[in-house]
Amino acid sequence: MKMEFYVRTLLLFLLFTLFCEDGCAQVFNLSLSIEEGLPANTIVGDLGVGLPAQTQISGFFISESKDSDVFRDFEIDGDSGIISTAVVLDRERTDKYEFAAAALTGEVIKVSIEVKDVNDHSPVFPVKTIHLNVSELSPPGSRFELEGAQDQDMGDYGTQGYRITDGDMRKLFKVEIRSSGGGMSNLDLFLQARLDRETTDFYNFTIEAFDGGVPSKTGQLQVHITVLDENDNQPVFNQSEYHAVLLESTPLMAPVCQVFATDPDLDSNGRVTYEINRRQSDPNEFFIIDISSGIISVNKLLDYENQSFFELIVTAWDSGIQPESSSTFVSIKVLDVNDNHPNISVLFLNEAGAPEVSEGARPGDYVARIAVSDPDLGDIKKIDVLLQGEDGMFSLKSTDDFLYVLCVDGPLDREVKDLYELTVTATDFGSPPLSSEITFQVQITDLNDNPPVFDQNIYEESISEDVLEGTALFQVKAMDRDLGGDSGITYSIVQSEQEHLFNIDPTSGLITTAAGLDHEREMELGFLVVASDGGSPSLSSTATVTIHVVDVNDNKPIFQQQFYNVTVKEHTAVGTCILQVTAIDADDAEFGSVRYSLYDGFSSKDDHPFFHINSVTGEICVSQDIDHEARLVTFDLLIKAEDQDGLSSQTFVHIDVEDVNDNAPVFSPEKYVTSVSIHTQPGTELFNIFASDRDSGNNGKITYELLPGDSASLFTVDQSTGSVYLSSSLSQLRSSSVKLSVSAQDGGGMSAVHPANITVNILQSDQPPALFQKAHYTYSISEDAPVGSTVGLVQAVTPANSVDVVSYVISSGDLQGLFSVDAQTGIITTARPLDHESLSYVLLTIQFQTGTHPIYSSVQVNVTIIDVNDNPPVFHKTSKHITISHNTPPGTALFIAHAHDSDSGLNGRIHYMLRPESHLFIIHPHLGTLMLNGDLSRDSSQSYKLSVIAEDEGHPSLNSTLWLVIEIDSLGSLQDTLAFETLVYQVEIGESAPKDTRMIQVRAHGTGSQHEGNPGTEPPVITYSLKPLSGVPPFRIHPETGWMFVSHSLDYETEPIYRFCVCAKAHNSKTEAKATVVVMVQDENDNKPVFSRDVYFFSVQEGPSPYGLIGTVKATDRDSLNNGVLSYILLSDGKYFHINTRTGEIINLVALDREEQAQHVLRVMVTDQGRPRLNTTTIVRILVTDVNDNPPQFTHLPATKQLNVQVWAGIPVNSVVISMFAKDLDAGENGTVKFSMKDNQLGHFSIDSHNGDVKVTSRFSSNPQMRYTLRVVAMDNGLFPLEETAVVHIQVYVLDQQNGNSEDLQSLKHFTVQEDARLGTVIGTLGISNTPDMQIRYSIAEGDGSLQFGIKSASGELYVAQHLDYEVTQRYFLVVRAEATPTFNVTVFVAISVVDVNDHTPWFPGNDNFVVFGVYEDVINGTEVYVFNARDGDGSLCNSELYYSLTYDPDSAIEGLPLHIDPHTGVVTTNGKLDRERTESIVFKVTSRDNAEEPNSRKHTSVIAQLMILDSNDNSPTFVSMEVAYVSEDAEMGLLVHHIMAKDEDEGSNGHITYSVISGNEKGYFYMEHTELSYALPASNGSQSPSPLIECIIYALSASDGFQRRPLYS
Repeated sequence: MKMEFYVRTLLLFLLFTLFCEDGCAQVFNLSLSIEEGLPANTIVGDLGVGLPAQTQISGFFISESKDSDVFRDFEIDGDSGIISTAVVLDRERTDKYEFAAAALTGEVIKVSIEVKDVNDHSPVFPVKTIHLNVSELSPPGSRFELEGAQDQDMGDYGTQGYRITDGDMRKLFKVEIRSSGGGMSNLDLFLQARLDRETTDFYNFTIEAFDGGVPSKTGQLQVHITVLDENDNQPVFNQSEYHAVLLESTPLMAPVCQVFATDPDLDSNGRVTYEINRRQSDPNEFFIIDISSGIISVNKLLDYENQSFFELIVTAWDSGIQPESSSTFVSIKVLDVNDNHPNISVLFLNEAGAPEVSEGARPGDYVARIAVSDPDLGDIKKIDVLLQGEDGMFSLKSTDDFLYVLCVDGPLDREVKDLYELTVTATDFGSPPLSSEITFQVQITDLNDNPPVFDQNIYEESISEDVLEGTALFQVKAMDRDLGGDSGITYSIVQSEQEHLFNIDPTSGLITTAAGLDHEREMELGFLVVASDGGSPSLSSTATVTIHVVDVNDNKPIFQQQFYNVTVKEHTAVGTCILQVTAIDADDAEFGSVRYSLYDGFSSKDDHPFFHINSVTGEICVSQDIDHEARLVTFDLLIKAEDQDGLSSQTFVHIDVEDVNDNAPVFSPEKYVTSVSIHTQPGTELFNIFASDRDSGNNGKITYELLPGDSASLFTVDQSTGSVYLSSSLSQLRSSSVKLSVSAQDGGGMSAVHPANITVNILQSDQPPALFQKAHYTYSISEDAPVGSTVGLVQAVTPANSVDVVSYVISSGDLQGLFSVDAQTGIITTARPLDHESLSYVLLTIQFQTGTHPIYSSVQVNVTIIDVNDNPPVFHKTSKHITISHNTPPGTALFIAHAHDSDSGLNGRIHYMLRPESHLFIIHPHLGTLMLNGDLSRDSSQSYKLSVIAEDEGHPSLNSTLWLVIEIDSLGSLQDTLAFETLVYQVEIGESAPKDTRMIQVRAHGTGSQHEGNPGTEPPVITYSLKPLSGVPPFRIHPETGWMFVSHSLDYETEPIYRFCVCAKAHNSKTEAKATVVVMVQDENDNKPVFSRDVYFFSVQEGPSPYGLIGTVKATDRDSLNNGVLSYILLSDGKYFHINTRTGEIINLVALDREEQAQHVLRVMVTDQGRPRLNTTTIVRILVTDVNDNPPQFTHLPATKQLNVQVWAGIPVNSVVISMFAKDLDAGENGTVKFSMKDNQLGHFSIDSHNGDVKVTSRFSSNPQMRYTLRVVAMDNGLFPLEETAVVHIQVYVLDQQNGNSEDLQSLKHFTVQEDARLGTVIGTLGISNTPDMQIRYSIAEGDGSLQFGIKSASGELYVAQHLDYEVTQRYFLVVRAEATPTFNVTVFVAISVVDVNDHTPWFPGNDNFVVFGVYEDVINGTEVYVFNARDGDGSLCNSELYYSLTYDPDSAIEGLPLHIDPHTGVVTTNGKLDRERTESIVFKVTSRDNAEEPNSRKHTSVIAQLMILDSNDNSPTFVSMEVAYVSEDAEMGLLVHHIMAKDEDEGSNGHITYSVISGNEKGYFYMEHTELSYALPASNGSQSPSPLIECIIYALSASDGFQRRPLYS
């Protein structure tokens, strides 16, 4: 080895040396090649070829060692240079050999032998089988890197490519060579189409690698692909919609139905769970679903009445990491089970709401309102109601299907049966039927229909007439079957002339004596005892009582009159008898003789100065001259009649002294002197003369007469005033004076003894006499003026140049010298103290004289002396004692107090009073008559001390006192006088009392004396009569018994009380008595309440809170007290309203919503409190007017008020993106909606304000904004508008075509479909053209319409899969994929617009198809009276926009077109003047029609309406009676003259007329009776006869209604 190493080293060195020497050795290259695989000894080449041709070859030296690859694989002949193979070459082992060979000649050959490749190797994969896991969601084009096959050959003989040997697999996969550098290549496996594990989950194919040889060599790789599952499938329900029906009685957890969805994915991706979408359905969790099995079960008890239909949205979810879901609808219809018993409510129709009814209720009277209801009525909608236990006394009356009234149906009698137990059973018509019953007791309240019944019909007893008052006789007893009747019985004596003699205890029936009995008057007393119950009206029965009176002596004298008036003339001769009083004693003659005396009270005799009485005959005679002028004007005498036992009675005699003409007139003064110029004009008043007469009245009235004389014709005298006038000119008179005489004569014919002598001096000169400034002077002065007080001033005017001395003098009129006049100044003053009581006025004549000339002027001065209250009233005695019996009946006059006051006027007017005030005594304030006011028998006092005060009315007032002592004589009694038992009788009687009903007995009688009388003396026969006070009462009186009877029908409402007088007069005597009867008519319940209107109309605005007082219904009842006390009851449901039972005020309790109910109809009953009760019903219609309280509501929005809309970028301008439609529940302008947009900054969209269409306004750019948000506002047209905002999200899709070899495309399709399209209707096709060689499959990948629409996978036809509803969803968006292997994939965006169909008919809200409302007739033209607000369920404007029209019945008599309706808003307004008197109501029809595009498809609905025209006071009363009436001049007072009639066309209070006389009756000859229907003008007897013709009486009549409109005269 070392040797070879050395030799090799040496050779290399030598070769290196040769190469490196310049020119010393040449190097040549020789390249040889040989294919591999040739057998050994194959010649490769010759070394010599590498040398130049001329080179002599001598051998070669090889540079390689013997163990090198060159010598191993080649044989090199060193001599010849032939190279041959030593072995079979393998390029893959060594592909090139290089060595150097040196020729011996020194040349060096560089030899390169290339082994040429031959295809001797096949491609070999690193592994024979490869396993791949590929997700099924791997997109086409997904690459999987594989190691390529290795081929040891090179070039074309190396691996040239790969292929999949399975042709079918080449559709899904392809392989490509991927160079990896270094001559190595790898393999990429590409996915050409989507995998679907659910279709094929495993693929097995071979990839073959091939080289370039011919034939090529190959290598195989076995590929196993497992498709990995991905959650790419949503669960799919086996039904698009499930329907289930179950009974509402289905128990909890009972299965309803099972939904089933499958998911072809594996494991958790394919494991399906179920849930109910609570957000969109069944939020109250009535149902639950088993998450695994899909079984839907009942979770809560169902109630058909609350909810009869459920639509569940069930979502199926798989369990993938990103779970997929799908939904389906489950419609569950709940069937009604008759599980609700009918409800019964009872409302008793009385004020207390108590279960009772009067036994006097009449058939048909309402007892209770019974309302029935049942939540599950079924199809029949009725409830059978049955009443049990009524015994024929009650019945049910149906007012509608569910409201009944319990009525009286038979005669009730509490005494037969006082309690009814009624059972009301309500049975529905279900299967099986259910029923409810309510049992209640109705108490029959007592009506006083049973009179008391006595245990005996006749009671009889004997008793002495001197029994003491209060002696018990016996007891009567009666029974009453009415409730509490026995305890309520009162006893009275009403049918006896001796009723005053007995008392009966009203409670026990014990009869006792009430006064002394009188055998002389009646030996036997019979009367009726009445037992009356306490009912209203009271019922009674009677029993006869007979009392035998045993005689004793007990009578006193009785005056025929208690008071006498007599008149006597003055100066009647002494001894003349002026009056005879008579007192009769009913006792025998022994005790019946009567003596008379003048008494000062009862105890002492009175010696009267002017009169005396004959003690036997009772004649009153004059005992002294009486002079009227001495102020002896009246006398009051007390006459006493006394029998032998001292029993006495008294009477009063009032004597008026009548004046006689016993005084002649007297002139004061008798002589008069005056001067008058000759030039005085005729007619001038010269002076007055004055005469006085002491007589009064006509006897003191003076007339003056001028006596004849020489020149008397030149003068006249006024016969009344005594004024003397110049009647003729004095120019022809030659004498210087004239003497005149004037006489004075009084009314009785007596003349003055001495006439007045008058001297008139005639002044011949031209100088006239002085004249006073006034023709008369009048002054007044108080009587207490001191002496010297100035009275007044008289002044005469003298000529300006006169220097004569003037003097004034009182010539006449001052007989007592009370006055003086200053001679120089004319001032009149008092000369003496004045006294009005002596002289009240003075007529002074004052003369004026100038110088010494007998020229006088005179004037009269009238001086009135004013009274001063300087005289107190004066009694003629300061004290008085009188004695009276303790039996004196109340009302008896005991004493006359008389005081005199000399003052005049108020100063002399006296009124009387008692001090201290007493309940037993009263005094007449003006007459001074002292009366007994109480019962002395109940008072133990023996005497009373009173002060009678007489006080004048001056200022200050003066008074004086009379001390009066009244002694009580327990043994004596007043003498008998004819007197009624009481001064005032009061009786009550029911207004229904029939004619000839006996009312009350009045009796006049005297009080019997307590001594023995004559048994033979008969009581006086008394006759009774009736005396009207005003008008003729409807009663008559029996003249003998005093019983009063009803003579005409009574009516409490017309006249509730009557007052009149009854007179009692004794036969053969002037004795009579009077009493007042007051008949109070007792009201009975004979008038039903009457509402002021038949129908009431009220309107109220809707609102969030109760309104309170809506209005008042008013009823009146002409009855009084309880019979007229009214209670108001609401018969209809009281949910929203309540009525004040007292006032009739209707109160709103619950907030009203017009949109829920626009009109409420109430039924109100008014009942009185009488027995039996009477009632009336009326209807109240309450119109709820609209308030703008509802904002518009978008009809297609979810609860979030957000909407997603998809459009594509290439949508044309003006295309409608979406229609935003909103409705407003309000009416009229409040419900008119307009649309607008907010925040539309980019301006791509606009909205139509009328129909809400959102349109595209400009094209989108090539790179648009992908998302837009619009805010759409819907606003109503109310006064204060409300609005609603919706958010619309618009997604813009851009369609583009992807680059590369992919065939993926995007496009967009738009379809329309009508909402009523049938299931399966094809709405369009997505067929894609230009793909003849591909089998395209279509599928809906996503979208909100994936449930509603389906697609045929082969043809791409899109069809309707579920029922559509435009009102629910208007637009749908789908993503559809069209795919074909290996590389075709198209995504199509599909927009589907649902077209609204006019499938809803308009309707008017509310249950009634009849509307009633009211309006006053005086509204102005154009007044809004009602708003019709129909609704339409369609969701588009054209199909739901409503138009209104109004039509009238062609057969009606309506004039013109009184109403107008706005076709858009439904507002009804007046179109002219309304007149209730011409037309009371207007019936019309309102039609609401939608505006569908096709006229034939338009739908409409109608409602009938009635406008009630309410009355206003727009008509004046008009007289219809005659304008002239005739009456004779001798017509009696009270005669009916004329019947005035007027009419007023208005109704109710507006038409109620009252009448009055406004002129033409100033003298009061006529008066008018104010009644409601008839009017009379009775004449009154005036003091003077009326004129023959009074033309203005009838014309002056005025009728006025309640609003003071003037009448119209016909």
